[in-house]
Amino acid sequence: MKTGIRTRKIFIAITMACILLCDCVQSYVSPYKSPATGYLVVDGYITGNGATQYYLTRTIPLPGDSTIPVVTGAGLQVEGTDGAIYSLAELGGGRYGIDSMPLRTGLSYRLRIKLPGGESYLSDFVPYKPTPPIDSVNWIYDVNGVTIFVNTHDPANSTRYYQWRYDQTYEYHAAEASSFIYVPATNSIVQRTPAQNVYTCWMDVPVTNIVVGTSAKLSQDVIYEYPLLTIPPNSQPLSVEYSILVSQYALSDSGYFFLQQMARNNESLGSIFDALPSQPAGNIHSLTDPNEPVIGYIQAGTVQQQRIFISNQQVSNWVFLNRCGDPDIIVPNIPDSIKFYFGEVGLNPLYQNFGPSPPLFGWFANELDCTNCTLQGGTTQKPSFWPN
Repeated sequence: MKTGIRTRKIFIAITMACILLCDCVQSYVSPYKSPATGYLVVDGYITGNGATQYYLTRTIPLPGDSTIPVVTGAGLQVEGTDGAIYSLAELGGGRYGIDSMPLRTGLSYRLRIKLPGGESYLSDFVPYKPTPPIDSVNWIYDVNGVTIFVNTHDPANSTRYYQWRYDQTYEYHAAEASSFIYVPATNSIVQRTPAQNVYTCWMDVPVTNIVVGTSAKLSQDVIYEYPLLTIPPNSQPLSVEYSILVSQYALSDSGYFFLQQMARNNESLGSIFDALPSQPAGNIHSLTDPNEPVIGYIQAGTVQQQRIFISNQQVSNWVFLNRCGDPDIIVPNIPDSIKFYFGEVGLNPLYQNFGPSPPLFGWFANELDCTNCTLQGGTTQKPSFWPN
């Protein structure tokens, strides 16, 4: 009897908890009503010792189409408190840039934007802030994969707030090498030239996350082994050779907190325990409509960079497995078979198959996806910085 009473009490308690939990979870309705075109998003950094590049896009509603709309045909210029004006050229795909600008410490700079529809935007003036050098970029390999860290410090203890961006490039290979190519016009197979290589490719990996760090709570302005990213074990980026170029930027405290809030909004998993999304206050404003929110924080300074390479030989037992494990198809050296398998089915000839006697018996072949590395999104053009 006591057990039954206890069970009913537990059941009632669980039921009440569920009712209260359901009553507490409410849909969040943002007070910000995005226009049909979305809010303007301004991403970049005014750089005094290298190329300056800005990326203009529009926000999109969620859920919805994941394609980010870019802004084209805009006019951008950097203005200094000394009256200097530097115009950025349109580079395509929503990107605008200039190779170099003679910016000076002690001055402040701002960004002006004019869109094709006549809308104008202007940022606050921000001080030009030198960035200390990167001490090192290193990595560790464990059961979680390869984690890449950055180390830096400022002897003057004046930086304190940092942002890191990184460009990843890796070499990868097709599952099998295709030494020959099918020519439909003559229904024949000829040997590939070096320019027709589709076995070795390089992939650039776009990065969308925001990485910021601070030493504000430390007695010394030192950043030690700050994690940038982790490459999952046995994944393709380290199947041959991998490179990462890390760029370091000094931030103001307000710029750091803006980016930190943006990172939290972007990385939220959407559970009932997450903080509600917020609208970070940037420092770029609409001159056309003062009530229009603009997403972005303009900052100016120098950039410091460091590149490292990691080869597959440096990570023991790292094996990238692809789906191309089936045996090769043997295509007889018969015109109708060649036309069917290479012209209609779309296989790639790999190498010749000779029988017990000298005449050519046929061709070993496999699917295009297994023999053409460009179909995975990479390019056969070797990067200029790649080692021989």
